[in-house]
Amino acid sequence: MKTDLVKIKRAIISVSNKDGLEELALKLRSWDVDLIASGGTANILKEKRIEVIELEDLTGFPELLGGRVKSLHPKIHGGILALRDNPNHISDLKKHKIMPIDLVICDLYPFEEFVQKKESHISCLENIDIGGITLIRAAAKNYKYVTVISNSSGYFELLTHLDENNGNTSAEFRFSRAIEAFSCSSNYDHQVSSWLQKSDSGQFPKEKEFSFKLNRTLSYGENQHQNAAFYHEKNMVEWSPNFTQHQGKPLSYNNFLDLDSGLGLLESFRNQIKPFIGIIKHTNPCGVASGDTVLDAFDRSFQCDPMSAFGGIIVSNTMISVLETKRIMESFFEIIIAPAFHEDSLKLFSEKPNLRVISIGQAWKSMQRNKFELRSIYSGFLYQERDNHEIEQKDLKIVTQLSPKNNQIKDLLFAWKVVKHVKSNGIVFVKNEATVGIGSGQPSRIDSTVIAINKSDDMYKKQGLVSSPLKGASMASDAFFPFADSLTEAVSKGVKSVIQPGGSIRDKEVIKLANKKGISMVFTGIRAFKH
Repeated sequence: MKTDLVKIKRAIISVSNKDGLEELALKLRSWDVDLIASGGTANILKEKRIEVIELEDLTGFPELLGGRVKSLHPKIHGGILALRDNPNHISDLKKHKIMPIDLVICDLYPFEEFVQKKESHISCLENIDIGGITLIRAAAKNYKYVTVISNSSGYFELLTHLDENNGNTSAEFRFSRAIEAFSCSSNYDHQVSSWLQKSDSGQFPKEKEFSFKLNRTLSYGENQHQNAAFYHEKNMVEWSPNFTQHQGKPLSYNNFLDLDSGLGLLESFRNQIKPFIGIIKHTNPCGVASGDTVLDAFDRSFQCDPMSAFGGIIVSNTMISVLETKRIMESFFEIIIAPAFHEDSLKLFSEKPNLRVISIGQAWKSMQRNKFELRSIYSGFLYQERDNHEIEQKDLKIVTQLSPKNNQIKDLLFAWKVVKHVKSNGIVFVKNEATVGIGSGQPSRIDSTVIAINKSDDMYKKQGLVSSPLKGASMASDAFFPFADSLTEAVSKGVKSVIQPGGSIRDKEVIKLANKKGISMVFTGIRAFKH
């Protein structure tokens, strides 16, 4: 017989969420557990004709201060905190007629719900739990003898464990519940602290805490020798509440990175009416296009860089039908993401069982993305606002003698949306709302420009196009041109319009070249670095 088993003889229950309370209490009573409960909880149990001792009957004190003081009493916390193997503690219990408490079941006031509902400051303050969190911490501290359940999701596991152990709890079980309880307490304090800090004037407080919950462990990290897991922020909706993975292997670390990049790209085009397809590889777009049909959009995005697209992921703003499915299956992709898939498309995709097929409904149009980005570095974190700034036609400053035509403005804005998601230095060429060359991640802007031109030349040569796709194309640069060399290369290939932030000490030199070559150029006034 296990010596670490503790018989549950007496339990205190104080819960805000009453779901499952009756079943829980009835099961505990079947094990002859004496139940102690606070006012609201006790009333419900009495209505169900379940025997219960009210807190105030045990302590001899009524609730004080309008309910602010209920369970904060030595007869409660003495019974929880007493060490059963300490003679002095046992003597104190006997002297003051305090009964040991073996089980604490307590959740906390739903403070975060009041904050999200934008209740008044006073209302939020009143819903900061004091007694409950003290019960939880006391029980967790004394896990050697006391079991604590800090969430209704733990009821089933508790009752199953009691059934398996004849009404006892094991040391291992109590320890695991204590960990959960302290995590619950820590997260709750984090919620309150964050709310108070937001109520203060500082956007970046002197101290910053983050609270995350394990979503899943991953097969490995960025490389196979690295362990990895995915956590989501506790005060945000999980990344996938409306996502359905129809088939394929579990998402890997690198899949999550590409998926996040793809969803970010999709979000930038959330107002796109025409079908839209983006192809992502190693978090970089390698082909982005709109089209009259989904198939047209896919073909145009894929043609931008078929070699880089191999093993990438596809994001679509429109349902995938059989026609596109057949074309997609001609190449190799890791993931396909779309609002929905035709039933026959799913049947075809099943021929490639490792392919991850994920439907996202219309959730992507209103995804809850954190306003801030967090990145770890040596000795700390970098924390910044997410770049959600959108550029519209009214924001463009025409700096050349020639103004861009309407179709060029469409391409310039399209290219700017794409270049925001390209690793710096980023250069994007677009023609008729389709990328025709992307250069990314180079230390010098001219190198990224040359790479983008080479990609475009590959389209011209390998696909047998009548003329270079850069003739009449538009160009986007994620930052200003430090020299005129990138523009010189682009114009020599037929580029006719450019969008860039401006702000270089050589802006006049670049503008002069644009005027000389008879092309249009606009400044955004906003940089779009991505590292």
